[in-house]
Amino acid sequence: MVFKVYNKCLGREVTAGHYSPTTKVFYKAVSTHSKLLVLNAYGIEKSIIEELRTRGCKLIRIEEINTGNIFEIDFDKFIEKAILRTFGNSTEQYYLPLKYFTKVEKAS
Repeated sequence: MVFKVYNKCLGREVTAGHYSPTTKVFYKAVSTHSKLLVLNAYGIEKSIIEELRTRGCKLIRIEEINTGNIFEIDFDKFIEKAILRTFGNSTEQYYLPLKYFTKVEKAS
C-alpha cells in the first residue's frame, strides 16, 4: 500500500512511504537533505501515523537512499517518544531523533 501526501513546497502529491499489511511494516525512503538537522530526525506526517495506527503497524523502517543506511523502530516506541511539530512550510509531522532507532547492519 502506497501512502501519498500533498507537498506544499513542491505543489504536488508525493510518495510518503509504503505499508505492508502482511508484515505490518511501514517503509519510508528518504534523502539525507530532507533530515531535520536540529533533531537529527526525519518527519512522518500526522495523517499517515494515524492511518498506520488503525492498520496495526508494528515497525517503522527508514532508508537513507543516498547512504544506504537503514533505521528501524517499533511503532509503539515511535509513538511514545516522537514529538508532533510543524517546521517551516511543512504539514504537521512526528519527529524522533535517529538515536532512538536501531541501525540495521548491512549484509556483507
